[in-house]
This record gives sequence, C-alpha cells and structure tokens, in this order.
Amino acid sequence: MASQLTPTSPLSGFALKAPQAECAEQTGMAIISVSMAKSGAKKLASAMKGEYGVALPLPGQYVAIKDGMIVSSARDQFFVCQKTHPDKLLKTLLACCSGAATMTDQSDAWAQIMLSGAACTAIMERLCHIDTTSAAFPVGSAARTSIEHMGAIIARIKPAAKQTDAFMILTPRSSANDMAHALAHTPPFFSI
Repeated sequence: MASQLTPTSPLSGFALKAPQAECAEQTGMAIISVSMAKSGAKKLASAMKGEYGVALPLPGQYVAIKDGMIVSSARDQFFVCQKTHPDKLLKTLLACCSGAATMTDQSDAWAQIMLSGAACTAIMERLCHIDTTSAAFPVGSAARTSIEHMGAIIARIKPAAKQTDAFMILTPRSSANDMAHALAHTPPFFSI
C-alpha cells in the first residue's frame, strides 16, 4: 500500500521576532505566473480589469487585489498571488484570460516571507542591492533583484495596523533556507 505524501511549506513555519522587526513565512498563498501572449496586451488587461477591478501593474509595481496582489515579475509577465487554493486561482485565470496569456502554477516553487516593523528598511539596506527607502521604493513598488546572492522578488506592502513598514519577499524554494539564514543573521535579528 502506497503512503500518502504530506505537503510541507518551504521553510516549515520559519519566524523571527526582534525589537522593531518581525519576519515570518507566509503560507496558503497561490502564485500563478501569467505570461502575456503575443498581441494579447489589450485582451489580458481587459480580462484582469474585469476579474479583479484593477489595471495590470507597470514594471516595478504591484497592485493589490482581494486577499493578494498582482506583481509585475518580468516583461509581459505577472505573478498573481492570492490567499486561495492554487487550483481555484488557476481555474479562475484560465477562464478569464483564455487566449490572452499562458499560465503556470508557481505556488510550490516559491517561499514567501513577510518582513515587518520599523527596522525593515535598515534590514533591506544590508541585504538588498537596490534602494528600498520609502522615498525610492514606496508602497506599491516591486522589484526582481537579489538579496545576498539569491534571486528574489520584493514588494513594499501596506503594513498591518500595528506595524510601521512591511515587505513581502518571494524567493525560490531551492534557496529559501539560505534566505532565512541571511535574514536571521542580520541585525536586529542577530546581535554581534
């Protein structure tokens, strides 16, 4: 008799807490990559507007949707991230975007880490190669970049009620433990 496989998150519930900063793996978020078909720009924009009520994000941005976001991840490519089952989100996107884009379920391929608190910008300054100050990278900004030596997609998101700043970090599952290690060894999580 075959045994059942048990799904696990990339970081098994990774979480850190320090004065002025918190960091925790986010789970339950479906991620579907949407790649625009040749000559599909108007149809895809119309489909997304009809389904989510928002325009597609410009490069370097994301737009908020109910329980998630649409992130510009590359030229003519977007990640639709939503707190739902991946099959449900893929079915929704296939129905509304048919002929305008190709879709791939990326949910299991990425780890999602929420970094929040007053020390966020200082932490990102130490780890990331782009200017993530609020003046240069305000809420609504997103970038595909590197953190330490690992590829990542970062977005400055609207912080929760009791927080002053927040970032969502998406990193490939294959480097998720290294990303967690880099964060854990950065002040204020790590004190010298």
